[in-house]
Amino acid sequence: MDPDSYQKAWHAQSSQTRVTIAADLLLKEMQRSQKSFRATIFRRDFFEVAIGLLMLPLWFYLGHWLSLPWTWYLTVPALIWVAGFILVDRRRHPQRTSEPGEPLLFYVKESLTQVEHQIWLLRNVFWWYLLPFCLSIMAFFLQVAWNTSSGGWGFVLMAAFLGLFLFVIYGGTYHLNQRAVRNHLEPRRQDLLKLVASLQGEASSEDSGDIMELVSALANPVQSSGLNSNWAENWNRIVPSWRVAAVIVLPTLGGALCGLFSGLHFQIRDMGPTLFQTVVGAVIPFEIALGLVWWRFWRKQKQSALTDHESNAPTSEVAWDDSATKKRKLLPRAPAMVILFLTVFLGIMAFVALYRFVSDVDSRRGPGLDDVSEFGDDGIAHLDAWLQTMFDDRYPSLSVAIVRDGEIVYQRALGFEDIKAGRPATPQTQYHVASVTKAFTASLAVILHERGVVDLDQPVVKYLPDDVSISTTPELGATITLRQLASHTSGLPRGVPGCVQSVEGWYQLEPQRLYDHLANVELKSDPGAAEEYSNLGFGLLGHALERAADKPFDRLMQELLCDPLKLEGTAIQADDTLRPATGYSRRSHFERKHSYKERLAASGGLVASVEDLAKFLAAQMRAEVFSSEMLDQLHTETKLSDGSASGNALGWSVRSREPVGRILKKNGGRSNCSAWIGFAPELGVGVAVVTNCGGPDVDPIGYKLLEQSVPLSRKMLVTKNGYAKVAPYTGVRWEGNEPKVKIDDEWFKLVSLNELPASEIVVFSQKTYDSLWQKRFEEDLVELLTSMGHPPQDTVKLVLESLTSPPEMRVREDVPMTAANRRAIRDAAQARERDEQ
Repeated sequence: MDPDSYQKAWHAQSSQTRVTIAADLLLKEMQRSQKSFRATIFRRDFFEVAIGLLMLPLWFYLGHWLSLPWTWYLTVPALIWVAGFILVDRRRHPQRTSEPGEPLLFYVKESLTQVEHQIWLLRNVFWWYLLPFCLSIMAFFLQVAWNTSSGGWGFVLMAAFLGLFLFVIYGGTYHLNQRAVRNHLEPRRQDLLKLVASLQGEASSEDSGDIMELVSALANPVQSSGLNSNWAENWNRIVPSWRVAAVIVLPTLGGALCGLFSGLHFQIRDMGPTLFQTVVGAVIPFEIALGLVWWRFWRKQKQSALTDHESNAPTSEVAWDDSATKKRKLLPRAPAMVILFLTVFLGIMAFVALYRFVSDVDSRRGPGLDDVSEFGDDGIAHLDAWLQTMFDDRYPSLSVAIVRDGEIVYQRALGFEDIKAGRPATPQTQYHVASVTKAFTASLAVILHERGVVDLDQPVVKYLPDDVSISTTPELGATITLRQLASHTSGLPRGVPGCVQSVEGWYQLEPQRLYDHLANVELKSDPGAAEEYSNLGFGLLGHALERAADKPFDRLMQELLCDPLKLEGTAIQADDTLRPATGYSRRSHFERKHSYKERLAASGGLVASVEDLAKFLAAQMRAEVFSSEMLDQLHTETKLSDGSASGNALGWSVRSREPVGRILKKNGGRSNCSAWIGFAPELGVGVAVVTNCGGPDVDPIGYKLLEQSVPLSRKMLVTKNGYAKVAPYTGVRWEGNEPKVKIDDEWFKLVSLNELPASEIVVFSQKTYDSLWQKRFEEDLVELLTSMGHPPQDTVKLVLESLTSPPEMRVREDVPMTAANRRAIRDAAQARERDEQ
């Protein structure tokens, strides 16, 4: 007989004045209740201790593998403390039943003691559980905020945001524990107190009915304690259907796609790596959606509890001996399983994404690299130490070269080109440089264009067999030009859709394989309409060049670039004569090779030394092997069909960084190599960095070296957005092509500026900026002079001629370049425009 049936029978015999309580039945139901309660507490303690102990080696491994700050390890003593506290607490307050033969009252009092202890634990959960982790996590967050912030306010804001995040998480955790005390444990305690009082008094028939009600309530884990020890059923209740799961999954996927699009398309480095943006984009809507689902579930449960209480009816979810129900509850159902998996997955990815963000920021900033542009003994020693810090154990080898004004001013190689053989890397060590090849391929295209072998503005199909069609829309594919291929504006997709050669180990194209793929690809956009990075496009460009020149691509590279530039360690890997550095996998020393079958030589087949890459950069910054016209072709940013900038020149990505200004750069990487080359064409400084492993990327090292290698005198007036808007005079007017300038409310004819004749500045501006040449002279003087290769400092020297008769020559030294002067010129120009209208 269950407790409810017994209670009904009891009340049916209310005419009796004395009753006999079935002590065995009461004891049995109390044992059932207490067993369930003890099992819940045991599972909680077991999982807390087990997870804490398992996290210890994992924490050390992640800290070492991810090279995390020392504050990461403060969580280790917190884990040890919590696990130790629980074990000691269980030993001091054992969760065991009374010995057989004990009276029911003694047994109930022991149960009451256990419940009161659990109440004490949860009411003090902040001190023994939350606070240790809070201190360690906040210390880690503060160090992250310090490392990722460039100023005091940035640190304060970052620390405040992370602190608020921690406060919300821990505040919610504390609230849930106190809610469990109020709604579950305290009612159970009150029931036990009433049962003790009833057992201590003489039970009448009415009192005995109360005893049975109390025992029935205690035996019902849902109604009384509310502690559902079955985690699977908890998830099944929260996510009962695919419809509820979709409410969580769809916003999560949408947010992840938005983050991915932001990282790939906008490439705003301050927002962190693409992985970080993707995970953040997924986590935010996931938390909101899961929170709403949880709130809805909680409200429904609360209403159900009120209804059950008012009707005094037992909850339908209680099934004492329903074995089928127990089996069903062993695992979550499919919708709940999906959300459970998503929760765990996003939690893991959040840690990985946070590390990637911190690593990216730390790498960009570099550990204390100061200006080394003088390249004196102290500066070189400082640079050596900084490179060693960046190298550490992250790379098997790291090779760096810096070129300025056409000369290599610094080169170093750290680590081993082959670890097993013990061969140290040198500046002459050959490396796979992957997509850096594209900068060389574009240069070949411009050379052949200059010689009349190809026309960059002609369709590529002109240089292919007549029966070759491009894309599933061949009428559009037939309009793709060589220039569009070289600037990633052809609309062709990123990857090569299949094998283009059968030889493994080097690059040996089988053209028909390429043609078959070309006919089946889908264009991502109309040619010239958008930027779409394409390895396939550059591979096709290289093949068109070799067909037009009637020479294999590797011979073209050797004859037109390597030989003239004396690049002795550079070649396309078209046979087995090259011996590049052994490639290794990301963050490990395991050898890693890559397949050549789906790769095209012109897209990523180059092997080069860092010394040769520096020579190539030097050639990009002076008109020798490349003429001025060729360099203009290579370095001018391509316009899209709507007139907007594409972000790419021919083979180069165009970027702007403070305090260098415009940068042309190209990076490349595979699972066993990473490379970066970049230069500031107006400042005459370039950097090359290569390594023989797949990561971490060397891009941040290249950017940092470039920024710190530009002399202060050259970058003083260059800002994050380009060039400082300053001028040394307050007005400009024109007599033909001769500029008259206003200084101290007096007008002069400008003869020269920093020893540059005014006529030469005017001619360069006319040639470079077409109809905007006067505007550039008046309002963008820094950009104009920097483009000429003569970046100004914050003061300039002017040679002036008075407008009096006879004219007088005057020399003004150290004339300040100010924003106020430039504003005066701009205001005057706008006033003239209004008058003309």
